[in-house]
Amino acid sequence: MFIAGILFWLFVGICSFFLPQETLVWLYLFGIGAILPLAILISKILKINFLAAHNPLSTVGELVGGVQIFFAPIVIMVAYHQPEWMPFVIGVLTGAHFLPYVWIYDAKIYLFQTMTTVIVSSVIGIGFMDQSFHLTPFALSVVYMITAILLIRKHRTIVRDKEEVANASVIMQKEFTNQ
Repeated sequence: MFIAGILFWLFVGICSFFLPQETLVWLYLFGIGAILPLAILISKILKINFLAAHNPLSTVGELVGGVQIFFAPIVIMVAYHQPEWMPFVIGVLTGAHFLPYVWIYDAKIYLFQTMTTVIVSSVIGIGFMDQSFHLTPFALSVVYMITAILLIRKHRTIVRDKEEVANASVIMQKEFTNQ
């Protein structure tokens, strides 16, 4: 659920103006672990089934999301040895994990999410390292918001198309029974 990601990125972005980098590094580290529980909470509040139980590939999607836990040693090492790289590393890792969703959910929007998140994180992380803790979170919040809007539009189109097919079916059935 992209709302949780947006909230995470906005939160660390705002905190970047008030907390020292040494603290922000740990906020990133523990904050990324809070995204999934936050997403579950938000989905329960909004009554959204974000795990897409109707999709038989949802289990694969959950496994792909769960793979991120195995990046923890890399993130911890960066936190200890190259803390200034944390926004870049978290941005690239979180962006890259969306790539399989292109296939799982048959939605090219996830390709946009993956490529844009990785590119934005890379450009800021490499080109503007000294401002990375300020720029990366806000830039990625925008990417996540755009992705969320695109996914909502896609969902509405799918729902509208299903309704049109259902209506056409009812009309055809009425015409068939009237003959």
